[in-house]
Amino acid sequence: MPHNLLLAFDIGGTKLAVGIAQIAQFRQTGTFDMLVKEPIPSPGTPDVVVQRLMEIGRQLIANANGQLAGIGISIGGPLDHLTGTVLNFPHLPGWLNIPLRQQLSEAFGAPAWLDNDANLGALAEHRLGAGKGADTMVYLTISTGIGGGVIVNGKLHHGVASGAGEMGHITVQTDGPRCACGNHGCLETMASGTAIARRAGHALSAYPERGGVLRQMLGAQSQPTAQQVFAAAAAGDQLAQELWEETAKYLAIGLGSIIHVLAPEVIVLGGGVAQTGEGLLDPVRRNLANHVFYIPLPSIQVLPAALGHNSAVIGAGLLAAERLT
Repeated sequence: MPHNLLLAFDIGGTKLAVGIAQIAQFRQTGTFDMLVKEPIPSPGTPDVVVQRLMEIGRQLIANANGQLAGIGISIGGPLDHLTGTVLNFPHLPGWLNIPLRQQLSEAFGAPAWLDNDANLGALAEHRLGAGKGADTMVYLTISTGIGGGVIVNGKLHHGVASGAGEMGHITVQTDGPRCACGNHGCLETMASGTAIARRAGHALSAYPERGGVLRQMLGAQSQPTAQQVFAAAAAGDQLAQELWEETAKYLAIGLGSIIHVLAPEVIVLGGGVAQTGEGLLDPVRRNLANHVFYIPLPSIQVLPAALGHNSAVIGAGLLAAERLT
């Protein structure tokens, strides 16, 4: 039988995904023949997670038509894409200096490649999504945190120590809250879903006479979500509108810095917060006019991501497909 199959693994903080596809078809469509998603097995240590990935992968291969040619792997957190080592995955216990690429390659007897989930989200959006055809593209995923990936000359840009694309750690407020990275006022600490919820909670405490619509949405909840802030803003709540506009301002400050360095043709915004679509993109574009002056903004498209929650696992499949052909 021909070696015509690829496996794609995506390891998240709470969920994992495993897909299998025919290589040639996948490069064109990004569609898996079979895709399995499930919660991370407890306790989430490397040995337990890798064992579960092996079980699912072998089941998928047994039900597919062909033999495995290669593997693409996506995971969040710092890693060395050249050695295939996960340096630290803070969402799960025990993930320090794990040779994940080697482990899965040996388990399946096929070559494997590893990259960051945001980088692979960028790859997927560039090849098959909102950034298709762009020479230079920037991708941000705005969710619990903020990650990103950079495409330059049609290729993923990794930089020194696989460190490029960490756009969540651009400083947008020098005296802002301390970030987990050690810096203060990172974009992630000011404009992620977590940050929006934190700022909204503080505002409701500070202004007990304001935010009536948002308070009604909360009910018995003690802390609002980013989605509730957006919904309240859309319903006319002035406090929520101010919070949402402030979020767009912080994003525009960060994107303005990126634009002055890279002048990308396309900026793609993905993740849970960006699922509000034009509700986020419109104020971001408007605020960019206050931070970008030397580069004509109409020449830069700011677009919503097209591939949704599957972008990282699709990117993992593309990583393997492009190395195999």
